[in-house]
Amino acid sequence: MNDLMLQKVENTVKQFDMFSKSERLLVCLSGGADSVSLLLCLKMLGYDVCACHVDHHLRGQESERDRIFCEKLCEKLGVELSVHHADVKGWCEKHSVSIEEGARQLRYEFFASEKADKICTAHTLSDCIETTLFNLARGTGLKGLCSIPPKRDNIVRPLINCTREEIIAFLEAQGQTFVTDSTNLTDEYTRNRIRHNIVPQLERINPSLMNSFADTLDILRQDMLFLEKTAQQAYGQCCEDNKIDTEKLAQTDKCIRDRVLINWLSDNGITAAHDNIRRVRDIAAQNGKLNIAGDTYVICKDQKLFIEKKSDEIPEEIPPISVQPSGEYTYYGRKIVFSIIKMEDTDCEFSNVHKKFANCCMDYDKIKGGLVLRRYSEGERIQLVGRDQPYSIRKLLKNNFPLEKRRSAVLLYDDDGAVFAEKSGVSERVKVTCDTTRLLVFQINDLI
Repeated sequence: MNDLMLQKVENTVKQFDMFSKSERLLVCLSGGADSVSLLLCLKMLGYDVCACHVDHHLRGQESERDRIFCEKLCEKLGVELSVHHADVKGWCEKHSVSIEEGARQLRYEFFASEKADKICTAHTLSDCIETTLFNLARGTGLKGLCSIPPKRDNIVRPLINCTREEIIAFLEAQGQTFVTDSTNLTDEYTRNRIRHNIVPQLERINPSLMNSFADTLDILRQDMLFLEKTAQQAYGQCCEDNKIDTEKLAQTDKCIRDRVLINWLSDNGITAAHDNIRRVRDIAAQNGKLNIAGDTYVICKDQKLFIEKKSDEIPEEIPPISVQPSGEYTYYGRKIVFSIIKMEDTDCEFSNVHKKFANCCMDYDKIKGGLVLRRYSEGERIQLVGRDQPYSIRKLLKNNFPLEKRRSAVLLYDDDGAVFAEKSGVSERVKVTCDTTRLLVFQINDLI
């Protein structure tokens, strides 16, 4: 038995107050070295453990191999195992996220559905240094440098102080096998390139790299805890009724001021990216209005910062607007400008017309009757340019707009039906061709 490994895990559990012997622990089991060692350690230390395996169906027979391995291991150890199956590719296509991010989100949804007091993931100190380097390369603050937190809500990471080398040595001492994800052996993913190329170079510079990094992490995490605690106190002093007192905010140190804004934006469901913080900080110093996300605005007025959503002003029923071929219209937070251009007056060939006008143009002479700006009716469809079948307008809006913006999406109709859907394009029957003589061109902008 590798007592040093078990002792390190036990010390980590105590150091971060992760869980007690009375709690039921769910081990997120992939079959890889890290998760297998986590399951063994917690079992050998006498904790009440169960396991969960997610089959992502991304690697064919290798995925099936991993599942079978986990089933046999848990059967041998007498550990209850739940297996979930995920259509990761389909889910990612539907939600427009990367395979890596989609797989992560689905895993945690499955883990959260299990009956356990704590969810134990097998992140290690080696994972931490890779994450810190990855964040550093993209640009980050103190939180990014602190890497993966030892615990967050009911998610805990008992191996967070262990290196990958220590884990392999522990498994060898136990005579325990594990499976290897073949994608981890390539440099296809950024994290793998960091693991295979950058970390070894740093270890040549400092053979005690992992020990030094662990000490650095401890210092950074302590500093971050202090700053976050101070920022929470300042947030409580500056914010009342979800409005920030800019005079009080200005009296705080810059690093605390930014953290107050991060907390405020996050509490309102707004991504607290560095650029957003900078822009909010700028208008806090002087009255103004900032379109920070979609239909959401941050406004500074009378020494108060507050948030306003334009969608709150949009009624359920939007009356149709008759459109003239030349004019400017305000449509619930949007400005649409129409004009007619003769093809002979344009400075581009027919093949470049759509590129020049960003698909906001149609053959004016093909429009039937009058043009109307209105909401869609249930069941309406549009035959888009170059598509072999009509599409549901409702589905197009669902795919292209968040829920709160769908009611104000720009849709144009003539007497025969839909001719334009914002972010999707124009109808096949009014498209511009080499025979077009007059273009109806329009621009759509958000009002600020």
